[in-house]
Amino acid sequence: MDRDRTLAHLSDDDWLRPDPSSTQLYRDLCALRALPVRELTPTSLHLLVTHQVGLDVTAVLALEHVESDPLRSVSLYPGDLLAALLRVDPSFWADHPTLRDRLTVVLDRLRTLPPGDWQLLVSAAEQFPG
Repeated sequence: MDRDRTLAHLSDDDWLRPDPSSTQLYRDLCALRALPVRELTPTSLHLLVTHQVGLDVTAVLALEHVESDPLRSVSLYPGDLLAALLRVDPSFWADHPTLRDRLTVVLDRLRTLPPGDWQLLVSAAEQFPG
């Protein structure tokens, strides 16, 4: 993946430019799609993955962050980026088995940790198709 390219260029979807009647969320998502993907922060990836935008790119980038620190709080609570990945439509993971396997490794690592805040993610992890 060319990280100097924007999400809009790397994704197959085509979005309309926001206009004055567009919601703030839509304007924010459009602005993020216009950034080079190397500039997407964990917080912006959380927003994009939560809304399942450009998952072929955003899930990969989010997974890189989750692999290095699965319980990092990027927006709301410990492990929120991981939780966003766990809520991605199961068909995405079925179509991307390598990414699914990488996320499964992260979940297996979590299961070995002593009890703590990460247990809030257990119910979501139990439903993950990996």
